[in-house]
Formats: sequence, C-alpha cells, structure tokens
Amino acid sequence: MCTAKETLVYFEKELEEVMSLATELKFDSSHALHQHVISLYASIIEFSSTLKDLYQSGHHSAIPIILRSILEAFVDLKNLCKDPKYGYSLTINSNKESLKFLKAAKDNQDVYAELVAHDPDVDQHINDFEKEVNSLKNKGNKGVSIKDKFEKGGMAYEYQIIYSMLCAATHNDIRALRTRHMVINEDSFSLEIFKKEDVDTIYESFGIASELLLRATDEVHGLLNSGMENKLKVLRDDLNKIINNGN
Repeated sequence: MCTAKETLVYFEKELEEVMSLATELKFDSSHALHQHVISLYASIIEFSSTLKDLYQSGHHSAIPIILRSILEAFVDLKNLCKDPKYGYSLTINSNKESLKFLKAAKDNQDVYAELVAHDPDVDQHINDFEKEVNSLKNKGNKGVSIKDKFEKGGMAYEYQIIYSMLCAATHNDIRALRTRHMVINEDSFSLEIFKKEDVDTIYESFGIASELLLRATDEVHGLLNSGMENKLKVLRDDLNKIINNGN
C-alpha cells in the first residue's frame, strides 16, 4: 500500500520537474488565450507550492482551501484549452462582478468603498463594463456558473464529490470544523488548534493536488506543442504507480 510519505515525495519531485519544464514553454505574450492560460497555470504552480509549505509548517486546515483554488483554476484552464471562446464567458463573469462592486460602492458610499464612490470616473467605468457585457452577449456569449464550468470540462464527478468536500472546508461547514478541531472519544470531548491531520487525509489531498498539477501541465504543454511528451509520460507513469499502490 502506498504511504502518505511516498505521495509527498512524489509531489515534491513533480513540482520541481513541472517548474523546470515551464521554463521551456514558448508562448505569444500578446495572445489573449496564451496570457490567460499561462496565468492560470502559474497560479496552479504557486498554489501547489503553497500546499507543501502549509503541510511542513503544520497549517493543515488551510490545505483544502488552497486545493479548491487549484481545482477551480484547472477547470478554467482545461476549458480554455478546449474552447478559446470560453474566455468570453469568463470575461462576462468578471465584468458582472465588477459591476456589482462598483454599483454597490457608488450607492452605499460606506467607509470600505469611499475611494471608489468618490471616483469622478465611476459612472464611466460602469458604462464601459456594461457595454462590454452587452457586446459579448449580442455575439452569442453568456456567463457561466461554477457547475456549468465543471460540466463543460467533463468533470461532473469532481464537482459533486471533490469540489463539494473542498467547499465545506472553505465555508467552515460543521463537517469541516469537526475534522479540523474536534477530538471526540468515548468519554471525552476536546478542541485542538493546529490539529495534526490523519494520514489518509494527507494522502488524499496530495494525491488530488498531484493529479491536478499534472493534468494542467499536460493541457498547457499540449496547447503550446512543447514537445515534452516523453518527460510528462515519466511523471504520469510514476503517479499511476502511486495511485495503483494506494488502491
């Protein structure tokens, strides 16, 4: 059976190799698709490195929260690589959120949004965002929900199981709080801060992280025709051994 230690050793090796291979990528910095995909990929690498730091420092409760961000970034990256027009849906989503913020700041003018509310150009900013949203919608584009993102990427299972589990941690659901802090024995109950994560959970978290990092790497190198297929196959074969030994 595969151990949590073996999974962590692989993850560190994978992260080092992925970062090395990233230096070989050649992309068009003026190309909107390349800009978006590479930025998402860079975030996935950075977040993955953060997971290792959180584990080593004993801050285990933050691991699923970062892992959720990795999963969300991967879904967008995968969909962009498959369909560049997906970027228009993300732009609509982003602009709608900006509009919510700007309109709330302008109307409420509370202390948190004072600078925005008093910006003489705030109405122009609102108008610009609205025009872009309407223009994109008139061309047949539309916003996309988080569920739709996963379904478009062929990841309905990941949405229903993995994403749900990670959201529970992010939203401090009682399920996550029990695991994170509560120690319940037959005749006692206590709460712990920086409670040590159980081995199975560590194996599961870093197994998911390893899989997402490798899938993202495959997508990006495939999009950019990097020619690194053989090196990526070695990483895939090594990860499959870890997975198969864990079953």
